[in-house]
Amino acid sequence: MSFYELDSSAPAQFAAAALSLAEPTLRSELETSQIPAPDKIAPWALAFAAQAPNPADTPMNRGVGRIVFLHDPKEFDVWGSNMRVIAYGKSPLENDMGIEEDVAHYWWSELERALSNHGAKYRNEAGTVTKMTSTGMGSLANEPSASEVEIRASWSPTDDDLGPHLAAWQDLIASMAGFGMDGEGVTRLIVNQ
Repeated sequence: MSFYELDSSAPAQFAAAALSLAEPTLRSELETSQIPAPDKIAPWALAFAAQAPNPADTPMNRGVGRIVFLHDPKEFDVWGSNMRVIAYGKSPLENDMGIEEDVAHYWWSELERALSNHGAKYRNEAGTVTKMTSTGMGSLANEPSASEVEIRASWSPTDDDLGPHLAAWQDLIASMAGFGMDGEGVTRLIVNQ
């Protein structure tokens, strides 16, 4: 069984770009699978979700995310390309880290570092990093405060090699889950054809 399925009628450029997803590595700490792609953003898309399962079944050290590879034969000015990557990641934070002012810049730089580490070529990057802290009130006043971080980012690949973008996103989600950015036990993705 292949890691992903692509509609056989996909344009040649996007089909070739999708083939490059057979080259990257998947983080063994994450469960990664193909999910339904949004159908209203671009005519062609591939989407994946990942999560770091937690054997303790608690929210700490659990990262989750999604990545979508978009293709529109027309080139959009805002994309600067006919392909776009949309990525999302979310993870709980330790409460003292949640109040740090620089946590947003830290996670954005982690994304940039992951893309650089894998040699991903891109431009027109944009995104947000949101820090959230919840404090119980009333009958929930005794609940501990909880913090989390959420990153939403997009960028335009400057070539048809999507593999480095998938690998970088995997590193980001693993890092958000408390694993090292460079990873241990990274497994090669095998695509059966």
